[in-house]
Amino acid sequence: GKDFIYVLELSEDEIHENDAAILLADALMGENTYRDEEPVEGKLNIYSKVFGVVKIDVEKLTAFNMVGEPSCPTIHTNMYVKEGDKIASVRIISLVAKRDEIERAVEIVKGGIIRVVPFEEKKAGIIITGNEVYYGRIEEKFYDRLKPKLEFFKTMVEEKVILPDDREAIRKKIEEFAEKYDIVVLTGGTSVDPDDVTYKAVKDAGVDNFIRGNPIQPGNMLSMGWLNGKPIVAVPAAALFFKATSFDIWLPRLLIGDVITKEEVAAKAHGGLCHNCPVCVFPICPFGRP
Repeated sequence: GKDFIYVLELSEDEIHENDAAILLADALMGENTYRDEEPVEGKLNIYSKVFGVVKIDVEKLTAFNMVGEPSCPTIHTNMYVKEGDKIASVRIISLVAKRDEIERAVEIVKGGIIRVVPFEEKKAGIIITGNEVYYGRIEEKFYDRLKPKLEFFKTMVEEKVILPDDREAIRKKIEEFAEKYDIVVLTGGTSVDPDDVTYKAVKDAGVDNFIRGNPIQPGNMLSMGWLNGKPIVAVPAAALFFKATSFDIWLPRLLIGDVITKEEVAAKAHGGLCHNCPVCVFPICPFGRP
């Protein structure tokens, strides 16, 4: 139905959108990523080779997209993805771009700024605390909530123990589990009552980079630190009542070896309030995202 047919003739300093997309995608791609073999409508998609956590150099990505013609939208950094998931799409805005512009963009991201850190098989120990559970006054419900969350990320729960609100006993068990397992998860005793001693026991164990609480709801009272390089996480009761809490935001990163800083935790205040949607679609939602 067209009235005219056009013939494209490129000058030496110009590059076609398909060729530009290939150059740009190859520069952007880092570890454990792959791309479409050929562009479709000028676009090349980038995918994950593995089940893991996406890492994107956001500063360089912004500089790349500031060049002009190059365009690369991505998913959020630090999201977990499965093998074959699309994580970025590359193209130029116009049909043709200047070669020097594409070369500038390539220079910014060369070596790869989009990568995926794979989950590895790991072992976990769970410490459930609280006199009410230890003495059988109430039913213990944390284990069945936490076990599938860990197993989803290839981390098997090797041992579970229930302890009373005994600060010293909890401390000793934290130290023992940190020697045996890759991650230690504690429940109970994370609130503000005088007998809530779990977070104190975590601190007593001599963890590095101890962080008590985070500006995320649900899950405000989550505490964490690192002992012998292993993450120690105290999970608040919110995990019993909500599908997604602060624990679900941090867990994938903890399992790939990220050490979370206090600055990162504070920054999560922006976006750290759950929308409590009628149907939860976490993690494909704003909760906990930059």
